[in-house]
Amino acid sequence: MELKTRLQKLATLESQYPHILSVSLHCRDGGRDRRKENLIFLKNRAAELERVLGDDKKGIEFLRKGIAQVELIRSQDLSPSVIGLALFLKGDEVIERFETSIPFENQAAYRRFPWVSQLAFIGEEFEPHAVVYLDSRNAKIFELALGELVDSSDIKNEVHRRIHRGGWSQMRYQRSIEGEKKAHIQEVADALAQLVARNRYKRVIVVGPDKSRSQLADCLTTDVRRRLIDAQRVDARSADHELLQTAIDYFKKAEAEEETAKVERVIREMHNSSMAVSGLEDTLTYLARGQAYEVLLEAGLNQQGAQCDDCGMLFARPTKVCHACESKKVTGVDVREAVTRTALKYGTRLEFVKNNGFHSKLGGAAALLRSPRV
Repeated sequence: MELKTRLQKLATLESQYPHILSVSLHCRDGGRDRRKENLIFLKNRAAELERVLGDDKKGIEFLRKGIAQVELIRSQDLSPSVIGLALFLKGDEVIERFETSIPFENQAAYRRFPWVSQLAFIGEEFEPHAVVYLDSRNAKIFELALGELVDSSDIKNEVHRRIHRGGWSQMRYQRSIEGEKKAHIQEVADALAQLVARNRYKRVIVVGPDKSRSQLADCLTTDVRRRLIDAQRVDARSADHELLQTAIDYFKKAEAEEETAKVERVIREMHNSSMAVSGLEDTLTYLARGQAYEVLLEAGLNQQGAQCDDCGMLFARPTKVCHACESKKVTGVDVREAVTRTALKYGTRLEFVKNNGFHSKLGGAAALLRSPRV
């Protein structure tokens, strides 16, 4: 099941009793295992949560079961390659588990809803994508998700080398070689088309010699070509991790360019068509109404707000009364978490923006709308 579907299931999950324990851990720092720090964090955070629960003995019992299960997984059931671990539990039952090569910030929450913003951020920042290295004879296709290599395949074809004899026979032989090269490139293009059709990768990054990249682009279907990030020539002798690092650098550059383009689009739409809003309050209002097509949120947002339990309206600051329906059933929320969960529920695209000028230009939050603002 793809990440987006799993996140949507978590976002719509609510458990009155027992609450859901959401734990994110930074498990490894380079070559150093952080297990000791993780276990100390869990112990201290569990003590804080128990103090909040007070006399709720049953709640404390379920919390302790969950913490014990997390400690067991962290101590005994984790591959040395895992850097980030996210677990969601009800009592000692694990309802979702994610392992990544990207570190999480240590976090543990015990609420009615799963806390998913960290996972959603990594999922958006490192969307599943394909990386292709090719030359005129060989190709490697890597599939990555959450920053982790999940699959790879090699395509090798017997393409004869150029000969340096003169005359008509050389020309005929060379035409045969060019035909073999073209067939090889077409095979790679066909494999990519099948991969994109199956997994709907947003981006395909191609590294390799200029001529091979150009030939591949000519052979790709329109659907695959529009996802293409053309990279640069690399040494065929490069190790796989060097190829992947080159590709990831281009991936990050493309993401930054896309962020800038989205910010500029919001500004245009605000002035020309009323199909966008900016600022945290307006963004929360249109998101809660289900009118936001895409939300842009400052990646480092750390702010407490409120949400109405009756109508679902979101507010950027704590309040005791809902300003939309006047209900007094209002709960304090972490704004970033509430935005993430609401966006996943409504199928609204969510972009965590790292652009330094985003806050000054649009107040740290903006939304593209499904219909003109009112």
